[in-house]
Amino acid sequence: MSGVRRKRLLTTARRERMPRLWQRCASIAITTACALTVATAVAIAASTPKTRAAGGADIGAEAVFRAARSYTVRIRTRIDTPFAGDERGSFSGAGFLVDVDRRWIVTNAHVVGQSPSDIEVAFADEPFQPARKVYVDTFADVAVLTVASLPRGRTVPSLNCDDAVRIGEPVGVFGHPLSMHFTGTRGIVSNKTDQDGPDLLQIDATVDHGNSGGPVIALGDGRVVGIATSGVLREKSDRLNFATPMKDVCRILALLRDGFSPSPPRMEIALLKDEDGRHTMTVARSFDVRRWPLLPNDRIISVGKAGDETKTLTDLVSAMRGSSGVIPLTIERAGRTHRVDVTPALRPLVVGRRGILVDGALIAPIAFDDETHVREPFRLVVHSVEPGSAAEMLLEPGDVLQAVDGQSFRDTDSLSVYLRGRTAAPITVVLTRWSSSAQRLFDYNVRELPGSDVRLVEEQSSAVATTER
Repeated sequence: MSGVRRKRLLTTARRERMPRLWQRCASIAITTACALTVATAVAIAASTPKTRAAGGADIGAEAVFRAARSYTVRIRTRIDTPFAGDERGSFSGAGFLVDVDRRWIVTNAHVVGQSPSDIEVAFADEPFQPARKVYVDTFADVAVLTVASLPRGRTVPSLNCDDAVRIGEPVGVFGHPLSMHFTGTRGIVSNKTDQDGPDLLQIDATVDHGNSGGPVIALGDGRVVGIATSGVLREKSDRLNFATPMKDVCRILALLRDGFSPSPPRMEIALLKDEDGRHTMTVARSFDVRRWPLLPNDRIISVGKAGDETKTLTDLVSAMRGSSGVIPLTIERAGRTHRVDVTPALRPLVVGRRGILVDGALIAPIAFDDETHVREPFRLVVHSVEPGSAAEMLLEPGDVLQAVDGQSFRDTDSLSVYLRGRTAAPITVVLTRWSSSAQRLFDYNVRELPGSDVRLVEEQSSAVATTER
């Protein structure tokens, strides 16, 4: 399925070995954040001038990083059976406490993965303990975890939940760069960008391996303004780093607290992108005119009856989070302002997703927002293949399942029931794969699997009960 779906540039460096059918080549080498240069918080604080908070109190890097040491955590993740977009292996990163009563910790989605995973977290000077996923958002690259208990005296930082992050504002990044645990560096906010997808803060505080998911903190008032996400490692670009802004993160947390699903909508429309890779708010086409009755060249102005102006893709997605009913859009069509009601479907939850492992091949559903481009949407797809398994020489990640023993299946449950109930072996599988021919898109292949190892793959989560708004 290589080339069908671009993956975000912001992918973790330790997952660069992702199967080629799921990997997008980028013109610059980007590695998912993990953090800062090798400098201790004490050394940085000693050389950092103090800045004045909005309320008049002097807050310097020393005080900011001392507080961050209390609410920042180490995160260790192990993934054995990866869904598409993840890689098998062990990974590390950072996170920070955001809710004492619920024991919630925020980090990047790529730190904990969108696959079943074993997760452990540790506060400073404390042992590791198991953690479970509450919510994972691959659009914003955000995950919320929970733990069974917190060390005494832990407090949460103040979060900057608006857009009032200034270009040139001094910030610090706190995490575990290159295994130098609970370390901070400082810099400034260089820019705000929405190139290639969701909104990001560009910062020059160095982001390196080990700090993905850690807090980016305003040195002026100590508020967390973002989540350390990625850094460009190309020569002469070592000071180009990115953070996920807190505005959309705060909305996710607020919806979860109120018992609503924060799931983003399925964007069954295409927006035009400019030469810099930014999404404009001009519609290219609608893939489902029943849910999204928009025409080419319609320009989306705002969401809701009295919504703020929608300027970026993140603005649009964030305003529609968790809503599956009627949502009014204000649009410009042929020079006139109109109201159009849309009824978007929500993206399936990542937490709790299931697949079936057949002789080492993980088979699970997949859905694309623009899947109407193909006459028969991809229903069940090979997400990964275990090294050394019986399926390794027969199937590839991205293969689309067409039939098993002459029968077609649309979901994991029906396939699982069939495979668990059969007694004969082997299994005959028909699948489609991208063709190497210049005259065809797909090749149809038939393979025989032993059928001796069939297992359901799912994750035990701590997902909170939510409803759609």
